[in-house]
Amino acid sequence: MDIKYIINADIQCCLATTELNDVLLMLMNSYYDAIVVVNQKMLPIGVITEQDIVGMYSCSDSEDSDFRASELMASDVIKNKEIYICWEGDDVQIALSMINDRELCFLPVVNNEFCFVGVISFLKALSFLNNVMPFQSNDDVVYKH
Repeated sequence: MDIKYIINADIQCCLATTELNDVLLMLMNSYYDAIVVVNQKMLPIGVITEQDIVGMYSCSDSEDSDFRASELMASDVIKNKEIYICWEGDDVQIALSMINDRELCFLPVVNNEFCFVGVISFLKALSFLNNVMPFQSNDDVVYKH
């Protein structure tokens, strides 16, 4: 089944121009431990966690605390951090495998126009699959979460 039927579309995202103080407030009010950063066309370009923000401030020599999301994404703190996305038409099992293999808490989901439409979490995908396909003991399957 397509993941578009079980994505969380209520997740907050921010632009690269958003100040980190505002991102931190979003994180404090978010169910997830990360905020998706999107460009002007709503394409996900990064993910920021609370640890990333702490790392940015602790590595900074500047007394200026008005950092923006783009500065964090360009910093050594997360510069080489890859972002993984999936399509809203992808199968739930594909999303679950991506989340599990990369040890993520969620995957940003985009539509056919590459616009951010929500996220799929490991627990939501796993719960959905358990409801569709009742759990069977399989010693070959190991989930990392």
